[in-house]
Amino acid sequence: EPAAIRKVLVFRLDQRIGNGILLLPLLRAIRTSLPGAEIHLLIHHPVAGLFRESAARWVDRIWPYHQSYLMRWPLRYLGLFRRLRRERFDLVITSHNPDNFSLSQALAGRLMKPGWLVGFDAKDSARFYDVAVASGTEKHYADVMIDLLRIVAPQAVCEIGGLEISPEAKKALGERFPEFAEGGILVWLGATGKKVLPAGVFAFLYEQLREHSDLPVHFAAGTADAGLLHAYPDWIRERTVIWQESLPETAAFFAHFALFVSGDTGPMHLAAALGLPTLTIFIDSNLAQYGYHDEKKHFALQWQDTPECRQGINRAIARLLA
Repeated sequence: EPAAIRKVLVFRLDQRIGNGILLLPLLRAIRTSLPGAEIHLLIHHPVAGLFRESAARWVDRIWPYHQSYLMRWPLRYLGLFRRLRRERFDLVITSHNPDNFSLSQALAGRLMKPGWLVGFDAKDSARFYDVAVASGTEKHYADVMIDLLRIVAPQAVCEIGGLEISPEAKKALGERFPEFAEGGILVWLGATGKKVLPAGVFAFLYEQLREHSDLPVHFAAGTADAGLLHAYPDWIRERTVIWQESLPETAAFFAHFALFVSGDTGPMHLAAALGLPTLTIFIDSNLAQYGYHDEKKHFALQWQDTPECRQGINRAIARLLA
């Protein structure tokens, strides 16, 4: 019974920042559905730092997970899970991908000896969990995570957003980077592997953004994306800032802008969690699973070098900047 659940832990051990941010709607759903429960989160340490600063209303205690540090000192790894076991969680949710099985997540969950261990029913997972939940990849990843809660709260809903940047943090970032304090539109160039958009897409985007708005357009990319810039025209490279700050500072940076445009899923998850209007252009990602698309505040499209695709982008920009 939901009323009997007094203490909940959600945990994820991988180091993908975007996947960590995608747990925010699950935390919100737990807070709403189990208002009397104490909520704990074990998560990759950069996401832990972000949530501690900007998502404190959704979680009561955050446990930062430093994988490389803990792997060097196995006794400390075991010590972390001994401390978690002493918390005597009524419910532990292991939030691995719905179509795969993570043995490390399953074993970690068992080490905590919770009242109930819940995870996805994928491959060999069912024998490790008290409840194995069937789900899939046909709906948004954040909503899929909430399927793990719906076994005790069937009416739980997925709400995107919930990160709150303090005025002080936003002001401090603006003072450090005054060129961005005025806000405008941010186009994020970075991506990995097959997700990298052709350079011509960004030139087209810039033309359309300037056609529909007088807001300044800024280009940025992460340090890991710097090697991609050689493929872009000189005028884009000259306008692009290589962003090297921490995740909380990145969130404060994004919060200055009125529109966020990207072909990369990770930064887009952060922008959506901040409540920013977004335009995502995918080239090799699952649109239903990772896109944000409500035809109001969020648009997501699959890139094809066709007049129809360009018209779709034009319409989305017109709606977002109306």
